[in-house]
Amino acid sequence: MTYKNPQKFDLKIRLYNQEKSFGKGVYELMKKTQSFGSLSGAYKAMKMSNSKAWKILKRAEEDLDMPLVERISGGKDGGGSKLTQEGEELLEKYEKFIQEMNEYAKIRFKEIFEDE
Repeated sequence: MTYKNPQKFDLKIRLYNQEKSFGKGVYELMKKTQSFGSLSGAYKAMKMSNSKAWKILKRAEEDLDMPLVERISGGKDGGGSKLTQEGEELLEKYEKFIQEMNEYAKIRFKEIFEDE
């Protein structure tokens, strides 16, 4: 039997203080909230329930000790949600960290698993 090196890898990166609270799911929810201007639009696009969306968002906010999304009250123009300044900064830093870790991981993966 001939051993063949793996050709692909996947990194799972989560940020947290006490609980593994911020990862791909919360990131995507926040990005879609940013795009839609609405948390409900975001979780519906992700086919996620309202309760699950709020649960994962609240867990991340509590663990990271920062507000990530704020509600905008209704009125004639309707309500919505937007990222807080802290939420926007966290997304930017998370994206940069993910990008840099993936670039480094690709190099190391190739060094370690490339056929000689």
